[in-house]
Amino acid sequence: MPHTKEILYATGNKGKFDEVATFMAEHEPSIKLIQFPAEIPEIQTLDQRAIAIDKAQKAWSLANQLHPKTPILVDDAGIYFENYNQFPGSLTKFIWHGLGFEGMKKLYTEGDPAQFLLYMVYITEQNTYEIFEGTCEGTLVKPAQFTAHPSLPYDAIFKPTGSDKTYEHLRGTPEAKKYLYRLRALQKFLAWHKQR
Repeated sequence: MPHTKEILYATGNKGKFDEVATFMAEHEPSIKLIQFPAEIPEIQTLDQRAIAIDKAQKAWSLANQLHPKTPILVDDAGIYFENYNQFPGSLTKFIWHGLGFEGMKKLYTEGDPAQFLLYMVYITEQNTYEIFEGTCEGTLVKPAQFTAHPSLPYDAIFKPTGSDKTYEHLRGTPEAKKYLYRLRALQKFLAWHKQR
């Protein structure tokens, strides 16, 4: 029986954890993913990569007290509207909380291009980490009503290139694996991890 490796996944978002844990169990059963639901304060910068690294280092400091020497996966994602400069980007969550669904729809036109960008960090020591990027290009849509999961609000307005469905309608379907940026980063991590 292969040796099982434990990795902490630092997120308070159960939906996000379940998505990654399901994918991990399917593609790399030798890794046991454990949720580490710490609230990690984010630095304020437009540099999303720097935010992801900082979150990983803070998660390492917090987790090391309870789970010594256990490697950690952390990620940070944002959506970027092509018609703006690095926006919402690292402010994705705050912009949604500030504007809400109706306010957000005033910022773009149906069909405007957008991109999701995610940095996934695998950290094994305070200053020892690897970074994996996941992206998805697409366009913005304007549904009449907001019906997405509250922790994934942009799913309601983003349609990935190559699909006729929004993220909201793709999640939980076999087709979703082709388009979800977090799973694209995870695939890169697993490819790297298998070669070590």
